[in-house]
Amino acid sequence: MVDPVVIWIAALATAGIFAASATMKYRDLDEFRGAIENYRIAPDASAPLLMIAIPAVEFVGAVAIAFPATRWYGAAALFALIAIFTAAIAINLLRGRLYIDCGCFGPALRQKISWRLVARNGVLALLALLASMPEFSRSLEALDIATIALGCGVSFLLYATANVLLANAPRLSALEMGDA
Repeated sequence: MVDPVVIWIAALATAGIFAASATMKYRDLDEFRGAIENYRIAPDASAPLLMIAIPAVEFVGAVAIAFPATRWYGAAALFALIAIFTAAIAINLLRGRLYIDCGCFGPALRQKISWRLVARNGVLALLALLASMPEFSRSLEALDIATIALGCGVSFLLYATANVLLANAPRLSALEMGDA
């Protein structure tokens, strides 16, 4: 059993991350379709369906995880997506295809696939799992609500910061090596 404040932070932070991801993908579906095709896992003929279905599942999962009555289903859907995304990244890394865009946030944040993205997805998967854990029953006080709001904000900012760092990691490495 987990404290409800922790569950709420995990659920709402996960919801925010996936709602943002879905929104950014929908802003440029053709770009996202290109990212799907670049993974070379699904048949190209499935790309038009996947470019609509993936952000739709992200958005529905984000909404579902935000509400206690549907939280488990939302967490399960998002965990499944994370597993699929992580497998696609790992397969391409093992193929030696290091220079493809992950497509994680559509054209808003281009970043090459890497083992760091696999680790980041592991953290996201743990967050979704945490949101689905049973909580012990207690009423939430005003301080709890403030903690949830601040915890979600900090979680989202940490995630965004990590993504920017991951996107810029190749440039940072080049600077360290004196190649830039």
